[in-house]
Amino acid sequence: MNDERSRELFDRLLKVMPGGNTRTVTHYEPFPLGIARGEGCRIWDVDGNSYIDFVNNYTVLVHGHAAPRIVEAIARAASQGTVFPAPTELQAELAERICARTPSIERLRFCNSGSEAVMMAVRAARAFTGRDELIMPSGGYHGCWEQVSVEPEGKAVTARGAAGQSLPAGVPAAVAGLIHFVRYNDIGHLEELMERHGASLAAIILEPVLGHVCEPGDPDFVRAALRLAHQCGALLILDEVVTSRLHVGGWQVMHGIEPDLTTLGKTIGGGLPIGAFGGKESIMAVFDPRRVELVPSHGTFNGNSLSMAAGCACLDMLDQSEIDRINGLGEGLVDLLGSAARHAGVEMRISSIGSLLHVHTPLQKELHRACLEEGVYIAPRGSMNVSTAMAEDVVEETMEAWRRALGRVTAASSAVRS
Repeated sequence: MNDERSRELFDRLLKVMPGGNTRTVTHYEPFPLGIARGEGCRIWDVDGNSYIDFVNNYTVLVHGHAAPRIVEAIARAASQGTVFPAPTELQAELAERICARTPSIERLRFCNSGSEAVMMAVRAARAFTGRDELIMPSGGYHGCWEQVSVEPEGKAVTARGAAGQSLPAGVPAAVAGLIHFVRYNDIGHLEELMERHGASLAAIILEPVLGHVCEPGDPDFVRAALRLAHQCGALLILDEVVTSRLHVGGWQVMHGIEPDLTTLGKTIGGGLPIGAFGGKESIMAVFDPRRVELVPSHGTFNGNSLSMAAGCACLDMLDQSEIDRINGLGEGLVDLLGSAARHAGVEMRISSIGSLLHVHTPLQKELHRACLEEGVYIAPRGSMNVSTAMAEDVVEETMEAWRRALGRVTAASSAVRS
């Protein structure tokens, strides 16, 4: 695979960015491929190599790249102005669509990322309950905000916080005392934590699926979290930044669970920067500027016209029939990928739900490189997702490349052993 121009781009970026990178997750050794363009389910790097894209900017691009209807909506909005310090009809349009799809969201506000959405949902919970502490799952991911960046004991870190918790460099030690970790899907452990910390707890925050590893949550675990939170006067925040693509109303509607607050992002923006947080009217009222006791919610680009227009187009295209179709493609792909790995003798486990999947193997780096060599773009850590730009013929093409990639992995593994 020719990657000369990618290397040149990396060297150029090294002169102006630390590590030649502006987003940690996109780096891998020896250097990441530079991407030039995308169309549908395919991308092309700066050297002209093409790939079937199963990263889709980490689940953002549920319709693939440059979907014509979304491009047209963005262009139309841009021609009338990109952002205003005022309410717009496009804000109403997207908010109405989201509220109609997800009944637990009675009121919402926009921001610019999933991280911001989590930050503001937590602020709402603290303002509403008058408490400070949080419970979140070990292995969960709720963005880069410092109060959800604390890690449970045993993770690779550079500083030490409260007992049993660790801190990335730059996160204040005082933050660690506010966060308590629960073993995912372990109701008994959650009950123990609630007995110890329930009186000071503002909220339990959960991903319905652990996004970093695609481990599905047990609906009974989430129901227990809702019940236990309410018993002690706390709230349940459901982080559906990734999982809103699994059903027209998100994971929560699939299972008939109504959290107090929900965070959204990625899919609802049609490929542009966006976040949203919302829930019960009584809770979201803390942001009402007509109140004397107001919780401010700022953001220069909140509700900007381009993201609103792209989001409306994206959700209009993402009806339940399309969701069911890509969920089915994802489920079928899991079976095929796993079968091919077993046939090739490659140790592998695939966790999945619907259109989301994650490949786990001791040969992660080798598999990632082999997939790139064969024209399949997956995340270095093994995460993949299906877009509506894909159909059965793309799955067939993927499987042909996947088998060749597995051949490369076994050959490399054999060479190392010998």
